[in-house]
Amino acid sequence: MSTIGEVSKKLGVSAHTLRYYEKIKLLPPVSKTESGRREYNKDDVSRVQFIKRAQRMHFSLQEIRALLDLDRSGVTEKSEAQKLVKEKLVEIEEGLADLTRLKGDLNKMLSDCLGSTADESCPIIEGIKQTQ
Repeated sequence: MSTIGEVSKKLGVSAHTLRYYEKIKLLPPVSKTESGRREYNKDDVSRVQFIKRAQRMHFSLQEIRALLDLDRSGVTEKSEAQKLVKEKLVEIEEGLADLTRLKGDLNKMLSDCLGSTADESCPIIEGIKQTQ
């Protein structure tokens, strides 16, 4: 058993976040001592690790709940898990395309700025003002 402080430090998650996960039922109710201190078992810690890994993969808390529900069901619902991952991949591909466009825009603005004279307006500021 680990205290909230120990789990928080070990996993790099604030105590507030751990209590929040319990409040929104991403974590089952954590056992408490007679004095009311939370005690996390290995399953609780593993579940928080799962949540954090899924967040790094850009899954929302709602999507993580769906993944946890699939895991908890005891039946492997591969098609549902696959659907969630396919949707996430589409989001990531769209985000990468956005970042590629942004990188090109920033490179152009910087290049234009480096090639401009002191008496010209700033191509970076002007580029940001433009709407696309």
